[in-house]
Amino acid sequence: MLRFACTWVIGCLAANAFQPQNGLTDSGRERDVYAIYSLMLTNPRTSHGPYDSERLLIAMTTRPPYVQLSCMRPPKEREVEFREVMADYERRKTIPRQMKPLLSIPKPYLFLTDDDVRAFSEPTVAQRDDRFRGVSDYFTLSDVYFNRAGTLALTALSSRCGGLCGLSQLRVFEKADNGRWIERQWGLCVAIAENR
Repeated sequence: MLRFACTWVIGCLAANAFQPQNGLTDSGRERDVYAIYSLMLTNPRTSHGPYDSERLLIAMTTRPPYVQLSCMRPPKEREVEFREVMADYERRKTIPRQMKPLLSIPKPYLFLTDDDVRAFSEPTVAQRDDRFRGVSDYFTLSDVYFNRAGTLALTALSSRCGGLCGLSQLRVFEKADNGRWIERQWGLCVAIAENR
């Protein structure tokens, strides 16, 4: 009987170890990821200014940020929370996310496969493809990395307009009491390249 009780207690403890922290469910995390992506893609900037094409082209697979994370400077009183975000980044940075059509943005969008991204970067191919006509850039997102409470998030948005033309930005968001995400300016982490 004692062996059964110990096995049952260990089993319960192990099950609890794999439960989402602070009540954050997978579906809640997914909602938060796409809410943050939607904020970033509503009025995105590119290396050549505000994005003014009629639709967005978005890489279907996320990529790690192109910008050095060391330039992020959270306020001193938020450093512990931000270290939790960075720990999540270190755990998951090599695991790509496959994008789903869950964005809530005003412009229509199309997801690009890796082959589509390569085609966009080839001017002779891109000129013949109606999907690319009138579009100046495509966008790549990183996954979204969270603190344990799921209230602080780090992600990145990159735009590429071919060749060496592009912009990559690290972005930090915080969840307000009303459940909405607000961007925090915790460092100027931007990489820009332009064709001249």
